[in-house]
Amino acid sequence: MRLFIAVPLPKDVQRTVFSVQEELRRASTAGRFVPEGNHHVTVRFIGESDALADIAEAMHEAVRDAKPFLLRLGEVGHFTHGGARTSYLRVGGELDEFFRIHQTLESALSDRGFVRGRGKPEPHITLARAVEYDPALKLTVPNEAFWARSIVLYESENVRGRMVYTPIHTETF
Repeated sequence: MRLFIAVPLPKDVQRTVFSVQEELRRASTAGRFVPEGNHHVTVRFIGESDALADIAEAMHEAVRDAKPFLLRLGEVGHFTHGGARTSYLRVGGELDEFFRIHQTLESALSDRGFVRGRGKPEPHITLARAVEYDPALKLTVPNEAFWARSIVLYESENVRGRMVYTPIHTETF
């Protein structure tokens, strides 16, 4: 199973993110866009694993003392990897709790035999991969905030050429 842990987005925020993504799609000449409903803020990519009980225990440990925290949509940015551009929305807000949960999760997963991740995450919501557009493009992003109240373990599957994210386990705080 290909797995990752993320903060889910409320439905209204999903709609906002999708509308920004559609604006990007209209201005792009190419790209693989995230399907509607698949947007999230990744806390930790796991990769291939069947150790669901260990992951669930690590998630529980990571949020044991967590409190809900406010996240805010930011501007559009991009990562470049191997010449391909991945576009995303930055996520700001009360990130201290996000980073604390990430760090505790990393330790808990490491204690259970998982390889540590690649350092401190950069909170974002992926919009599209291998996307091509004018670098001077400026998209309007509503100043929208939302409460992070849980982390979710998702399975990522390619079903008939479309990525499907299935929630497997949720830890609420």
